[in-house]
Amino acid sequence: MIVLQPMNDYDFKQFLEVSIDSYAEEKASAGNWKQEEAYEKSKQEFERLLPEGRHTEDHFLYTIVNEAIEEKLGSLWVKVDNEAKEAFIYEFAVNEDKQGRGFGTEAIKELEVLLEKKDIKGLSLHVFGHNTKAIRLYERLGFKTTNINMKKSLQPKSSLSD
Repeated sequence: MIVLQPMNDYDFKQFLEVSIDSYAEEKASAGNWKQEEAYEKSKQEFERLLPEGRHTEDHFLYTIVNEAIEEKLGSLWVKVDNEAKEAFIYEFAVNEDKQGRGFGTEAIKELEVLLEKKDIKGLSLHVFGHNTKAIRLYERLGFKTTNINMKKSLQPKSSLSD
């Protein structure tokens, strides 16, 4: 059985190290940030969103655990807006060697149970367009597309007046 355990200090430190790097890589891969500035921008974004670390109000950081064998499988970070009765997943990661076994599905379903107990009526997230594996998972779990950003790479000429 999968459980979501509140992160302890050790897990939070590991989460930050991996997540800051991963987010920087994703933003650079998506063309949102230049590679050479991505890490610093990612670090600043995490500091802005989690100014009190794992104790930041309305942010819940979990370690995904296979309870039967007490094995850590990944992490989940969600922000709850109690006034709007909505929640947003900032980060959801199942360790690469544990993917494809249903752990992600179980973790999201466990999160839904926790949120429903808080009377939360909606759950949203962002997924990078190149992450087709995650998109398929979210669609299977009932998430619907609400926005699509698209980009086309251009081959610049020396000048527009040429």
